[in-house]
Parts: sequence; structure tokens; C-alpha cells
Amino acid sequence: MDSHESSYYTVGLPNENFCSRQNMKASSKPQESYVELIARAILSSPNYQMLLIDIYEWIITEYPYFSTLQSKAWRNSIRHNLSLNECFVRQQKSENGRGYYWGIHPAALDAFIRGDFRRRQARLRAKRANNPTIQSMPWMINTELSFDHPIHQTQTYNCSYC
Repeated sequence: MDSHESSYYTVGLPNENFCSRQNMKASSKPQESYVELIARAILSSPNYQMLLIDIYEWIITEYPYFSTLQSKAWRNSIRHNLSLNECFVRQQKSENGRGYYWGIHPAALDAFIRGDFRRRQARLRAKRANNPTIQSMPWMINTELSFDHPIHQTQTYNCSYC
């Protein structure tokens, strides 16, 4: 082999690798979770909300693997994740009345924008934002509160050991 032939093969390899990576994206199931796929789809829209059909279309466009599947089970998984994960919220009805817009819970939005799609963390942030008992207690925020607040009052306990 002369030097011309070896440089030809060396130059050809990166392009072959690039093409095979593109084909792999089209032919193999993505590594991302459904939560991440949904979040990326919603974040791609200018106002961070999408109809279910638009989420499907975004996923098919970005990951052609899903368009090759005979089964539509992945669509069931998308609906399941939208409905059961607190990091996604159903918003107003669409203009044509055929479905609702879906968005990202405000407590999970910053993390999703940063690329942190860990489902457990997103669920906990959303749950804390929705549950007032998990949020910070008001006397921790407002130092002007008097010590007459019920939490500051002493309680007596009827204990058999006292």
C-alpha cells in the first residue's frame, strides 16, 4: 500500500463513523427515558407547552426509531408518563377543543432547562411545590411572627412515665 492509499482510508473512516452514528440513531431505541423525551419536546416549543400529538410528532422527527415500530405501545408510555409524573402538568384545552396542552411543572422547569432529567428529582421538586406541608414553615420565612404562634407554644403530654 502506498502513502496515497493509506491517507484515503484514514480520511474515509470519520465519515463512515458519522454515517453509522446517524443510522444508529434512526435504527436503535434511544437511551433517553420517556420523561426526558417528553421534556425535550416541550422545551423545544417557544412557550414550553405542546399538545400530545405534537409531542408524538417531535419524538418521531428526532428519533425515527419510533416511526418504524409496528406497535404503538410507546405512545401509551408517553401518555402514562404525562399523566402520572408530577413534573408534567395538563394546561388549557386546545383551540380546536380536541385535547389539552401539556407543560412542565414550574418546580421542574429550571432543572429540565439545565438538562437534568432525573425523574426522581423532578417528581420531588414538583411534589414539594404542590404540598404545603413539605414547603418551608412560615415562621422560618417571616421572622416578624410573634411567639404566640401555635408551633412556639409548649404542649403538655399525658405520659405514663412522667
